Amino acid sequence: MNLVFLGVNLLAILVSGIASLILGFIWYGPLFGKAWARHTGWTEEKVKALPASRMALTYGLTFVAALVSAYVLSVLSEALGASGIMDGLLLGLLIGVGIAGMAFATTHLFEHKPLGLWLIVAGYEVLYLTVAGIIVTVWW
Repeated sequence: MNLVFLGVNLLAILVSGIASLILGFIWYGPLFGKAWARHTGWTEEKVKALPASRMALTYGLTFVAALVSAYVLSVLSEALGASGIMDGLLLGLLIGVGIAGMAFATTHLFEHKPLGLWLIVAGYEVLYLTVAGIIVTVWW
């Protein structure tokens, strides 16, 4: 199925959004969850104290943000004539490191947050944008 709207493949964008949730679950769970919690001060008790509606809203808005990112990657991919795994990997990596990673770096520097926290949050964004870049360029 190749659902195209306004020059982008909506199915590829949806799959990218779902990939963001899966990657985030792994990244902020078994891989770096404890380190992220240590840097941010989140504890299991704090998480359990949050209302389910608040967590649902957080996950929902995170999913929307991932869809927007995938949409922008798709538009850039189309504008640049990118296609295939290597073009998608390069596009996602450049946007991830050069824009998302550096935006987080600026914020973390001015907020005097630990380097480890920046590596975790920026690393996730670089990973997600690289995966999404591959998805939207291959699935055309």
